[in-house]
Amino acid sequence: MNTASAHAYFSALINAPKFFDDPVGHHQKKRWQLIDGDIYKSTSIEAQLEASGKAEGYIDGLVDAVHLSTSDTVRDYLILCVAHKRRVFFRRC
Repeated sequence: MNTASAHAYFSALINAPKFFDDPVGHHQKKRWQLIDGDIYKSTSIEAQLEASGKAEGYIDGLVDAVHLSTSDTVRDYLILCVAHKRRVFFRRC
């Protein structure tokens, strides 16, 4: 995965969830950006899997707490695609 495509996937991942425009939503978005940064900066399959697991758990928690919609299939698809692309990248290295 070259730098340009990695950055594009990271941008898609950052913008996948739509948080509420309130103080809680802003805090959740900042936390999401930190988690996504771990995925983007991961340098091994193990680190990427750990970061992806954190992202999945965070989104699941927000959905369970009704802070995010349960029917946002585009968001879920983007998250899965980005994690998969990063994993494929490490397997090719």
